[in-house]
Amino acid sequence: MDLSNLGLDIQALRDGYREKLFTPVDVVTEVFRRIEARGQDYAWTELVDKEIALRETQRIEKQFQGKDFPSLYGIPFSVKDNVDIIGMRTTCGCEGFDHIPNVSATSVTKALDAGAILIGKNALDQFATGLNGTRTMGGHCRNVFDERYISGGSSSGSGVAVAAGIVTFSLGSDTGGSGRVPAAMNNIVGVKPTLGLVSGSGLIYNNRYFDCVPVFARTVEDGYQVLEVIRGYDDTDIFSREDADDISLAPILEGEFTFGIPTKEHLKFFDDVHAQNAYWRAVESMKAIGGKPIEVDFSIFIEAGKLPFDSGLLAERAVSYGELVKRHPETVHPAVTSMIQKGLSYSGTDTVRAIYKMTELRRKVKKLLRGVDVLVTPTVGRAYFCEEVKANPIDLNNNIGYYTYPVSPLDLCALAIPASMRPDGLPFGISLVALSGQDRDLRAIGGRLQKHVTLKPGLEQKFLTKGD
Repeated sequence: MDLSNLGLDIQALRDGYREKLFTPVDVVTEVFRRIEARGQDYAWTELVDKEIALRETQRIEKQFQGKDFPSLYGIPFSVKDNVDIIGMRTTCGCEGFDHIPNVSATSVTKALDAGAILIGKNALDQFATGLNGTRTMGGHCRNVFDERYISGGSSSGSGVAVAAGIVTFSLGSDTGGSGRVPAAMNNIVGVKPTLGLVSGSGLIYNNRYFDCVPVFARTVEDGYQVLEVIRGYDDTDIFSREDADDISLAPILEGEFTFGIPTKEHLKFFDDVHAQNAYWRAVESMKAIGGKPIEVDFSIFIEAGKLPFDSGLLAERAVSYGELVKRHPETVHPAVTSMIQKGLSYSGTDTVRAIYKMTELRRKVKKLLRGVDVLVTPTVGRAYFCEEVKANPIDLNNNIGYYTYPVSPLDLCALAIPASMRPDGLPFGISLVALSGQDRDLRAIGGRLQKHVTLKPGLEQKFLTKGD
């Protein structure tokens, strides 16, 4: 059977396996064919050897022959290269930092135990520092719709691997938007869970107050099905929520709902008229699925958005890789070096004050969003060219993070979801944001929105448009 046009949605693969239209070995063979056909797209730092991947797939087939399939049986996935996988290098995009771990990250282990098939490790903005995908020491990922534009970062390879139809889902990391920006730029879904819902064990941290393991997927339902597998309390992670197994992910919200939108004075599109128009079309789509809009004062979010990169909390980045910057500065991207140096300039007093401010703002946002089911913002206010970001790496990166930076400092969960295609052929996405523990509301509303806008995931929408 020719699988070249097979969509890799979880349900499509499950149906094919049950009906014996194809096998996991067939799918993995097709995945490697697609990787070869796509060529050097800089989405990968390391691939599992094809023969090893096929042998592992055969083992899984044999193990479950005649039995009920586990939830991710035969589902191909990839992992950002700042997340540990036993026997594979963890490089964070920096030669000289790399090590080969003896234990896989808890999130990876759970996916593998559920029958998922690992394909490889994905490229990233070096040390997961950046939201644009260009902060690498070599070639970098490009937007799958137009290579002149950024792919989004720092989980650039993870987003591209899903959007290009190579894998069904990928695991990334998210400090200030890295699990959402690549989704928006490449027309896929990015699930940023409640902090502590997914174990961070085996993740090279930027900031343990903010970091989480997000899921990139083709659909909202795929993303949350994966989240159901990898979530849960982990005693090896001191930031794991003790109630992580008890938070419901069942999408029970029905009928009308209320959604917040930032006041117009706080909406920024950085002179991107296409993005501005697309956002207001998305607001109309939210109304069409039963939403009632309410303006929300976004100033708390703007204040919180300064904490990850303009406060003493930035100093934590030096804990994970500051020594490497001192020993081997030639291997570190200049923008990353600048970020480390800035972090080290803060005092212990600055850091304590930043923690106090974060705690204060978290309390304020709970009051602000009381009575609001979700907040709706653009995920990215403007689509930037790669060359623009390279020429002005700090300021434009901050613009990219305008809507995403505040989410983790405020202890919120989020869902980045495609909303429309712009007239210039680029995708536009919005983010649904909710209070901690309300992931199921994002799933419910996001699922309804995705059905309403009827976009195909990733590159499939581009090919569909060309076909029209």
